[in-house]
Amino acid sequence: MADGVFLWRPVNLMLRSAAPQGERTLKGIPASAGIAIGRAFVLSIDSPSVSHERIEPASIPHEVTRFKSALESVAGELVHAIDLARQESTNVSTIIESFLLIVGDPVISGNIVGRIETGTPAETAVMQEFDHHQNMLYNARDSFLRDRAQDFDHVKERLVAILRNQTLSHAAARNSIVVSGSITPQDMLFFKQTRALGFITEIGGINSHACIMARDMGIPAVIGIRNATSDIVNNITIIVDGYAGVVIVDPSDATLREYTAKQEQAEDYRRRLGKLIQEPAVTIDGATVCLMANVDTPKQVDAAVMVGADGFGLVRTEYMLVERGRYPSHEEQVEWYTDIADRAFPKTVTFRAFDVGSDKFREGIPHHEDNPALGLRGIRFLLYRPDIFEQQACAVLKASVHRNVRFMLPMVCVIEEFEQAKHLIQHCMQKLDADGFEYDASMPVGVMIETPAAALLADVFAKAADFLSIGTNDLAQYTLATDRTNELVADIFDALHPSVLKLIRMTVDAARTYEKPVSLCGELAGHAAATELLIGFGLTELSVSTSVLLELKQRIRSVSKEDCLEVVRKALACTTTSEVYAVLAHGR
Repeated sequence: MADGVFLWRPVNLMLRSAAPQGERTLKGIPASAGIAIGRAFVLSIDSPSVSHERIEPASIPHEVTRFKSALESVAGELVHAIDLARQESTNVSTIIESFLLIVGDPVISGNIVGRIETGTPAETAVMQEFDHHQNMLYNARDSFLRDRAQDFDHVKERLVAILRNQTLSHAAARNSIVVSGSITPQDMLFFKQTRALGFITEIGGINSHACIMARDMGIPAVIGIRNATSDIVNNITIIVDGYAGVVIVDPSDATLREYTAKQEQAEDYRRRLGKLIQEPAVTIDGATVCLMANVDTPKQVDAAVMVGADGFGLVRTEYMLVERGRYPSHEEQVEWYTDIADRAFPKTVTFRAFDVGSDKFREGIPHHEDNPALGLRGIRFLLYRPDIFEQQACAVLKASVHRNVRFMLPMVCVIEEFEQAKHLIQHCMQKLDADGFEYDASMPVGVMIETPAAALLADVFAKAADFLSIGTNDLAQYTLATDRTNELVADIFDALHPSVLKLIRMTVDAARTYEKPVSLCGELAGHAAATELLIGFGLTELSVSTSVLLELKQRIRSVSKEDCLEVVRKALACTTTSEVYAVLAHGR
């Protein structure tokens, strides 16, 4: 199979030669940090249209054969892509494996064959069947399900492309920035193989596969730029700023020099960061910060240890559900948790209980929810399904035998939820005692502060729980009544809004009053502008993705606690997010 000769959707490369309009800045959502400078490689999508033609009965066997051949071809390409993806990361290969599940679904393929047997051409049968499934997902209120509708769209378009003998060489995008309506995981993988510099998409949403994969592959990307494929001319010079979420089209010479310098500084900065691995995260005046990592898999633990993580502030156990497409058995969970705890030992590991519902894994939720973000999610679901919660709690306890494990409860809003959860965990301990299992009887049980309700009752939770952890992504979403996956209100969602900052401060103060550990594990922990603010609040534990851990350590080592306290004083006096940013910029 030739390198890069794959078409994952019907594509028409339109080489537009519109007159230059001068430098323009397009605002989107930052998907993957970094700066890319290069020519635009614009993919203008030709969406396949449904034909109303009928085929003769004698042609039906041939059409069925054509469809099955196309199905086998797509499956073969996906298997090949998965082999390549495993060299990138577990996330990348798992995402592509989900496409293989769609291709191999016997119900979908059986329905398509049934449509063909009624006289429908293969291409039309494919489009009708996939459109049926897509429409159900597009109409879902759950943003996670809406994002998965794109998966069906990509598989449909790939099947139609093969049936129509359409091809595209990904090598044509070598040393370019790919601009498209959306990009399949396979596309991204093969574009990286041919050295694409960056990605821009029209479709946005932090749950999108494009967003996840761009970060995993370390390629600068901006998503959610409406009309990007029509506003950006093929071969024109563009800049992707994955830090700020902007794209600069036809930059001036001065702008090019500015961003080229930034790019060189970033590369030099990354090289110098490696020297920090053995250094402590201590401010200029001696305030120590415990820097922990957020991880999803056992293998990610090794990478975090290699760059000097002090522990693990968030292990997203629901990754097991996404990976398997089901709730794992008790034995599978014990093995998974123990593997992570053993790899991390003696560093502390914080397992978050299954955070199911809303934009995450939803199996087991009994019915459709009109507003899943305000429905049965997190601890509410776990208490609704005590069988699932008990199985997980017992498994985490078994993995705690070396006394380096903490258990964290998601989306707790009222103290009764915590008390019920603690009662169930104590019941699990009694069962393990009766069965003769060893475990840490003093395993800390903590609460995630992710809603205004929890923050306002932080003193109550700090008194009852062993530790608190602030999840700023959801805290900002619920405080600002803003769907953080919706690009239409992306400009409103910001964890640095004064209201969110006051809730964070309230939570930290409550934890300190009761002398309980408090950490922050949301995206804000790694935000370049927020370091002084968080230190000034009194946070001594921050948990971030491994990729930004050393950069955060560098920032901590460059500030003083005294100056951070002054930044907090000024920030808490602000009434708008822009005012906060101005304070932070001045403070730096």
